[in-house]
Amino acid sequence: MENINLEQYKVFYFVAKNKNITKAAKELMISQPAITQTIQKLEKEIEYSLFFRTKKGMELTKEGEILFSHIKESIECLNDCKGKLDRSKKKEEIIIRIGGGTTLLKHNALEGFKKFKKKYPSTKIEIKKDITKNLFQDLLEDRLDMVFLNMPVADILKEKIKIIPIEEVQDAFLADGSTFSDLKDKEIDGKEIANLPFVLQSEVSSSRKYLDYLCNKNKIHLQQGYELHSYELVIEFVKAGLGLGFINKNHVKKELESGQLIEVKTPFEIPKREIGIAIHKKQENNEYLKEFINMIKK
Repeated sequence: MENINLEQYKVFYFVAKNKNITKAAKELMISQPAITQTIQKLEKEIEYSLFFRTKKGMELTKEGEILFSHIKESIECLNDCKGKLDRSKKKEEIIIRIGGGTTLLKHNALEGFKKFKKKYPSTKIEIKKDITKNLFQDLLEDRLDMVFLNMPVADILKEKIKIIPIEEVQDAFLADGSTFSDLKDKEIDGKEIANLPFVLQSEVSSSRKYLDYLCNKNKIHLQQGYELHSYELVIEFVKAGLGLGFINKNHVKKELESGQLIEVKTPFEIPKREIGIAIHKKQENNEYLKEFINMIKK
């Protein structure tokens, strides 16, 4: 009994659990002869027969059942501890591949990056910037782990992709408080809006598509002064007094509080929308992505 080691108990446990030497050998990643020799050595040292063969496989003897009932919990506890240590190590080595537009990554992901890197300093975060359509394709083909996006998205994608809301936002027509001071606290109608100069994002952006939807719904045609590919440039052009912009109020809180920017009120409601993260449904139980997303949620 003094020479019995943990490895012998472990081999015994896996054979008893699987009732099959071949299956136990695969789980333990050792040869079948090695399994047989270990069991024989254990039986010799405790002076009891632990198994008998049947057509179905390996069955426990009465003594084997007693031994199994006593070691089962301990071996499973050790296996669970080993698994947790392995997962902890993987967390330090994990690579998270993220896609999104510059604005969403800056305003919705940056703080999450900081928190995650602080907890797991060795984690690598790879960033890809592109339009949502291309990023979704990368997500479906396992080139990305998550995509930041403006919601909603097409229902056709929801079969394979899970969308997780992370922030509610309110868009509005905003203008420079000095250049357009006459519009402050004034509700303007559709005709007046149509005669004002606008700084707009390009038509491929999600925000522009949402704006076009609202305008079509309310039968408004905007006068376009500038069309820019960068949302950040839209904000800067609006702040410079070059036109009105359709901007997420969360992104310019300081400017609105100081009066540098003002909200131009419209006769129709601009519904709130949500920012979300898309992941492939096969990644729903990925604990690393779950933790990362929880750090980002506002």
